[in-house]
Formats: sequence, C-alpha cells, structure tokens
Amino acid sequence: MKFRKLYLLPVAALMLTSCNNPVFDDEGDCRVHYYLQFVYDMNLKWADAFPSEVNSVNLYAFKDGKFVKDYMLRGEELSQPGYTLELDLDPGTYELVAWCGLYNDGKEMESFTVPTPVEGVTTLDDLTCTLNTTSTEEYPVFSNSRLYFMYHGNMEVELPDSMDGASYNYTMSLTKDTNHIRIILQQLSAEDMDPDQFQFIIEDSDGKLAWDNSLLGDETVVYSQWDCLGGLADVSTENSNGESELVTTQCVIADLSVSRMMDDHSKEFFLTVIDLKADKNLITRVPVIQYALLSKEYYELAYNHPMTNQEFLDREDEYVLTFFLDQNLRWVNSYIYINSWRIVLNNYGLGNKG
Repeated sequence: MKFRKLYLLPVAALMLTSCNNPVFDDEGDCRVHYYLQFVYDMNLKWADAFPSEVNSVNLYAFKDGKFVKDYMLRGEELSQPGYTLELDLDPGTYELVAWCGLYNDGKEMESFTVPTPVEGVTTLDDLTCTLNTTSTEEYPVFSNSRLYFMYHGNMEVELPDSMDGASYNYTMSLTKDTNHIRIILQQLSAEDMDPDQFQFIIEDSDGKLAWDNSLLGDETVVYSQWDCLGGLADVSTENSNGESELVTTQCVIADLSVSRMMDDHSKEFFLTVIDLKADKNLITRVPVIQYALLSKEYYELAYNHPMTNQEFLDREDEYVLTFFLDQNLRWVNSYIYINSWRIVLNNYGLGNKG
C-alpha cells in the first residue's frame, strides 16, 4: 500500500497544475493574455509623447484580410504612462490598424472620418481615413480649420496559443499625420500691414489616407488659414553710417493645418500668398516641402541620427516659414527663416513669381 501511495502522488500533482483539467479550472489563471502598448516617439525628441498628446484610439483588427473586431478608447486612461490594451482575440495572425484622434473634446467638428467597419465584410482597403472638408464656389474641396491631431499605426502580429497560460506584449509605434504651418510675412519698410489683406493657400492631394498610411490622392485639397493676425518684429538693418541697428517693423502671422506631408509630393505641395487688395496679386508661390527639408541637416547633426526625407517629415509636425517683403510687398528671396534657422537661397531656384 505504501508503494501505491508514493506512485499516485506525482499524478495528483500533475492534475493540480494542469490548465487542461476541468476539475481544477479555478486553480490559477490559465488564460492567454495579449497586451498592446501604443508609443508615439516618431518625433524630433525621440521621446514617447503618447500620454500627453493622444486623446482617443480606434484600433481595428483584421484576419485573412477581413475585419473581425475593433476597440474604441477614450479618457484619462490613455494619459497614464505605459497604458496597455488587452486584446481579446483568438490565437492567429492579425493585421492591426490604429487611427488615433478621431474623437476629441467636442468643441469643433471632428477633423477626420473612418467608416464603420462590418465584421467579415470590410477589407483593409475599405479602411480609409478621410479629411472632413467643406466646399466653396471657388474651391470644391476646402479646409480652413484647425485640425485635431491625427495619428496612425499599423502592424502585423502573431498571437500564439498556450496550453498553460501566458502573457505576450506588443508595441505599436504611431506616426503623426497632421501638421501646423505658421507663415510670417515681415515688412522690411515701416509701412502698416493689414492681416485681412492677405490670403494664404496650400494645395495638395492629401485628404484621404489608406490603411497603411499612404496617400490615396484622389482630389486636391485647398487649405487656407484658420487664424491670421498682425504683429511687430525687430529687424537688424544698416544705417547711413554703416552701423547695425534694430528697426521695429510690421508683420502678418497666419496659421494653417494640413494633413500628412509626403516627400514624393514635394512638387505638388505649394504655398501661395495672395494680396487681396491688389486685384489678387500673387506675392509668392513656393514648394513648402522642399523648403522644409532644407532644415533636415541641422537635426541630423544635432541628434546624430541620419534620416530619410520622409522620416524627417513624419517626425516634424510644426513649421514656421518667415518671408521678408519690400515696400512693394514683393518677396525678398535671398533667404528665408525656417523654424528660426536662416536658409540662404542663392541660386536655389525655388519659385518667386511675385
């Protein structure tokens, strides 16, 4: 009898520790857990800004090319560092797509729309993110709104099975798809400048984004300023004695919001500044992306991080372009300030058609 008891004890121990034994279902957590963390460090600080910037997350899971489940997250939980979402999905291979920023504070109309997916019907190609625009007599597709921040994430994950329970952790990196562009017109003479005198327009076919964050480019969006005001600025000039002195001059400051900026659209993405009081006289028309990329080298050297043009455009989301005007409101095109850095344009060949 003693021999029998010694023989049965190991078997009983196996029964107690096995997650597959229905008799002991309540003994421990034998489920498989999949946790997804969102990170927004695709910026020029190389630091995670997800907790401070992202207000909402819409995550869509696809299996074998068809939609199976979505998750809608909002609220203070997203502001907690290290926040993770548990995916209640069956084991298998999934394509995960996230659009973050579809829902905000409700003070203004939402900036982007993603169609409601249908389980088993909606495909990845159906999951587009479209800029909400209006139309005018002059511009069929028009936006002069301050856009809420929009972010995109995409990854393929393999969710493994486990007989005895386990936890698996995944990280999705986000890319910011909205940009703030500030245009400063600075008058080199002492003449007054009226903010209502100018219209600022940016054109690009960037109003619709595919599930992989590429631009579908089916129509041209015309962006215009959502704010424009006057101000004063000091300019260093040379007096009659050849001495440098500061002179206070007038300026106009305009703010525009645009969708994702792409390197392969650099010949399409133009800023046009129009003088409305001079029979819509064209002050300047310049390729913004080409100008913006002129400052890329500084960040590469400062952070010892070589970047492709597209990586730089995805990391930078704010651009300040300062143009200097003469007494005839013509652009003095020998140099321009981009994000406070002076860029000399001698023989660069970018357009001034003033």
